[in-house]
Amino acid sequence: MRNSNLAHKLSYLYLLIFLISLPAQALKIAVVDSSKVLQEYPAAQKMLQDLAKAEADLNKKIADKKALIEQAKTAKKTDTEIQMLAEQMRLEIEPEARKLEEDTNKRSDQIEATIKTAIETVAKEGKYDAVMIKEAVLYGGVDVSDEVLKKLK
Repeated sequence: MRNSNLAHKLSYLYLLIFLISLPAQALKIAVVDSSKVLQEYPAAQKMLQDLAKAEADLNKKIADKKALIEQAKTAKKTDTEIQMLAEQMRLEIEPEARKLEEDTNKRSDQIEATIKTAIETVAKEGKYDAVMIKEAVLYGGVDVSDEVLKKLK
């Protein structure tokens, strides 16, 4: 998300420079409420639900492994045995966590690309000169969020 915010700020800056360089003519500007689109786009909601379930499953595995380590400590296992259990836990959990992160990033990128394509389609059909994120616009612009959502559904 941090890179996404930076990208939005840079896009906003480039758009401002572009708008300043244009002759004084009426521009047709649209805005998209990104929060609304993400909240109402079924694929984005499914991804968030899947992510929450996968994180819960991973957290349960971590808790179970920690419980085994605590049992080993209670059973007066040697430090070496406890360290081996901890290392085994790390070796099992790290690849799962990495895969979860990679899958999430991949799905997030796909959803972002789909939303971008829908925004571009709405912009072309509506003959808008620019489309901006609503949160970055203080005043003006036609909200096309609902049209974008229609293209996504």
